[in-house]
Amino acid sequence: MEIVIIMNYIISYDIVDDKTRLKLFKILKDYGTHVQFSVFEATLNKKQYNKMLYEINQIKINKSTDSIIIYSLNKLTMKNKLIIGCFSGDQNKSCYVV
Repeated sequence: MEIVIIMNYIISYDIVDDKTRLKLFKILKDYGTHVQFSVFEATLNKKQYNKMLYEINQIKINKSTDSIIIYSLNKLTMKNKLIIGCFSGDQNKSCYVV
C-alpha cells in the first residue's frame, strides 16, 4: 500500500510581463485556489506538486525582475490563518462594497 502525503502550499508571484503572468496564472488555477491578486493556495500530493513545479519551470521568467515564492505549510498552520476583510478564495461568500 502506497502512502500519499498531502501538503498545503501558498504560491505568490510578482511577474512584470502580462503574458508571462497570465501563463503562470493559468497553470496555478489548475492546482489551487486564487485567493488574492498574485496568491494561490493549493493542497497537493508530491506527484501533483512536482508536476506543478515542472510546468512553472517551463515559463521563462525574467530572474532580475520576477519572482515566484512557494511556501509549504502544515495542516495546523492552514487552519490557524486569520482573514480580515473579504476572502476571495471562499467560493460560497459574496463580497459587497457599499
